Amino acid sequence: MTSVEELKFVDNFWGSEFNSTTGFDRLTQRMKQGKQSLTDCTEFIKKRSQIEQKYGRELMQLANSVLAKDELGTMHSTLEILQKETMEIGKSALQCSALLNNKIVEDLNEFKDKQRDERKQRDEAMKKTITNKKRFYEQMIRCKGAYERACGEVDKSSDMLQQNMGQPAKRLDELKARMKNARLAAENADKKYIESVTLLERARQAWESDYAAYCQKMQDLERQRLIRMRNMLWMYSNICSQCLVDMDDRYEQVRKSLEHCSVAHDINLFIKEKMTGKSRPGEIKYINYYNASVNLPDNIKKLSNSKAPSAVSDYERVVALYEYSAQSPQELDLAQGDLLVVIRKLDEVSGTVCGLRCRHSVGLM
Repeated sequence: MTSVEELKFVDNFWGSEFNSTTGFDRLTQRMKQGKQSLTDCTEFIKKRSQIEQKYGRELMQLANSVLAKDELGTMHSTLEILQKETMEIGKSALQCSALLNNKIVEDLNEFKDKQRDERKQRDEAMKKTITNKKRFYEQMIRCKGAYERACGEVDKSSDMLQQNMGQPAKRLDELKARMKNARLAAENADKKYIESVTLLERARQAWESDYAAYCQKMQDLERQRLIRMRNMLWMYSNICSQCLVDMDDRYEQVRKSLEHCSVAHDINLFIKEKMTGKSRPGEIKYINYYNASVNLPDNIKKLSNSKAPSAVSDYERVVALYEYSAQSPQELDLAQGDLLVVIRKLDEVSGTVCGLRCRHSVGLM
């Protein structure tokens, strides 16, 4: 950065008006602005520290959550590394928060208090000097006014004496006595006026010397403040930058783990550990409610090729008049009042054999 010559407060904050405090007011205003800037900067870094602290704690809490409970293989390893590195990132954020608070915030608060005390001491002393100069100035103005009035009275008395030179001696003596008294009063006023001017000059010189020192001190304080703020902001940037570098190193560990994460390996591992078999279930075929020959005994399956009624209403329906217990697995158990549908009939030597459906069951009777 190009070097810049530093100007001086002591050369640039005066005023030609005798009692002007414009320069002093500008400097005190600048000091207040600098104090506020220092406060704002400190508060900014303090809040950043609080944000890092909250961020770090929440990351550590997040890292303790269940993440890889049901995962397998390389993805399981990656998730474990992610949890571990998230925990480390949280610790890094907490460390960053501590550094910001301990090395910067506390330092700036201490520096701000020190500057405040020095500035307050100098301000009070300077205000007293300004007040003293103003007091002597007002005293000089009063003495000057008295002196000018006394001189005016001398002139007036002299004019009256000149105008009354032809008057009686008594009148002339009165006028001469009046002029004499006026001259004595003027001489006394002149002495007081001269004395007040002398005292004012001493006060002015004291003010000028004190104000020059005040300007130099304020410039020193301003320079110190700017240097301290620059150094603290530099440190702030380094701390935050290092924190980000540490975080990136942690994320790099996750990236390296992802490079070894194999989708095919994890799928194959899941199949090997959790497989249930390779045989698939067979087809489930449609069964007509009124044509259940596929469920009839073999001795009547030959009837399945015979022509069946075309509609449900074409089947013969009967009601069981008596209770019947099946005598063989092919027969049906009947209760009195059961509705039966006759789906097949076959005349054999032994009698009439019927294929029946009752309550969704099929059998012989």
